[in-house]
Amino acid sequence: MPWLAHHNPEIDWKKEEIKMTRCPEECRKKWRVGKQTKPGWKKQEEKEEKKEIRRSTIEEEMTIARIIAEKKDEEKDWIELMATEEMVP
Repeated sequence: MPWLAHHNPEIDWKKEEIKMTRCPEECRKKWRVGKQTKPGWKKQEEKEEKKEIRRSTIEEEMTIARIIAEKKDEEKDWIELMATEEMVP
């Protein structure tokens, strides 16, 4: 509460915007009028979404690697079987 009272920001809850237009003079150097920043919760959501996308990508890559390995094993078994049949009259 003291921070809000001191800085007295304009908060638009519907647009999810905070404007620091009523800050004391010492703060004006830190905050540019009109420059919007994302709220912390929005940044956290985006960070979690990126982690989820990365996690999904890793899982997909692991699945693809497993399929390729299984396919190579099947091909290896098939090649060994063919070679055995060719050797047996």
